[in-house]
Amino acid sequence: MALRRGPLEHDHDIQVFSREEIEARRSAVFSELAAAGVDFVLLHTADNVFYVSGVPLLSEWGRPLWWVANVAKQDSEIIGSGIEKENMESSYFDRVHAYDDAVNVWDAAVAEAAAQAPRGAIRVGIELAHISVGLLEKLRAALPEAEFVSVDDVLASRRLIKSAEEFELLTIGGEVAKIGAQEFLSSFREGVTEAEVAARAVAAMDIAMSSLIPRGVTSTYSYCQVGRRSLTPHLHPGGRRIKKGDVVGMNVFPVISGYCVELERTFVYGEETAEQAQALRVATEAFHVGKDMVAPGVLMSEIDEVTRRMIAEAGLGEFIRHGTGHAHGIMIGASSREEGGELRTYNRHELRPGMALSVEPAVFLPDIGAFRHSDVMLVTEGGAHCITDFDVEIHMG
Repeated sequence: MALRRGPLEHDHDIQVFSREEIEARRSAVFSELAAAGVDFVLLHTADNVFYVSGVPLLSEWGRPLWWVANVAKQDSEIIGSGIEKENMESSYFDRVHAYDDAVNVWDAAVAEAAAQAPRGAIRVGIELAHISVGLLEKLRAALPEAEFVSVDDVLASRRLIKSAEEFELLTIGGEVAKIGAQEFLSSFREGVTEAEVAARAVAAMDIAMSSLIPRGVTSTYSYCQVGRRSLTPHLHPGGRRIKKGDVVGMNVFPVISGYCVELERTFVYGEETAEQAQALRVATEAFHVGKDMVAPGVLMSEIDEVTRRMIAEAGLGEFIRHGTGHAHGIMIGASSREEGGELRTYNRHELRPGMALSVEPAVFLPDIGAFRHSDVMLVTEGGAHCITDFDVEIHMG
């Protein structure tokens, strides 16, 4: 089933997945919830609400948007602010309850959720790992006879294995990432600021995305980190001007309707020092080996162990600061990365067809910079496919 493309029928037509796709997700989730003995479910994070409803909410702006359902009846409702009414109506299946800002929005959402719940001693499934104490107390007060149980694992396991439509959306993201990376490099010159380089990359990606998938909505971003600033991988770009000898972290992240892809490369602007060259060589070799290992049946811990060992044997083990990679897919808010898809030494689960993950071993040299590349791999029945294939050997200046 192909993603919905072509001219928009309505100004608010932002549903990127087919009716069959969302129906399949919901059917599987309802089946697992019923098997777990859950009577009523309340999902409150943007990631999981989007997964089961197809309604993207890239930022709540302080107003809750929830998905609630009677599991036995498979009867569901989206609860959200009146200003999100058209967004909520992009769901194929759910009723919509829009509350007004004239009342406390959290009280309004809790009251409506309680009104939809069956009466009596029921089991209520919630995202326990991500719910605040205050919200949980409000729900307990509204449903005093209910037992609240975690459904985090149900959603996490479903989301870890992507569908064909999710693979297609991520693949489009990979194409957009390569356009952003090319613009990043085209904007590069001595004296330009991090912010300008990143802004040009984002603009190029947004333009490309709007053409490739008109129904998609963007929260795309890019980081240009130079010198010591590259030691903070999630540092937003600023006014630092680029000069010869800088370590440069190129990071482009197309996010299409909440689905994130990353493409990262490191290079030295101008002549490398011996220390820079060694760190970059070691990180690059570990990167290639890690990518080559991605295949069904491989332990995620094994990939992390091998790349760590390579870096350690080169004498740089003390400069490792993070694991080798992580899952990709919906990455809007609190429940973004799926824990089961982390390439970490503790995670002894096997890779399975349908997973999407980054490979990004890194070396962090204090006072010099960070050295890493990152690609996103899609695990298939026969192996794996890289959707962010881009030059690793970059020479600028």
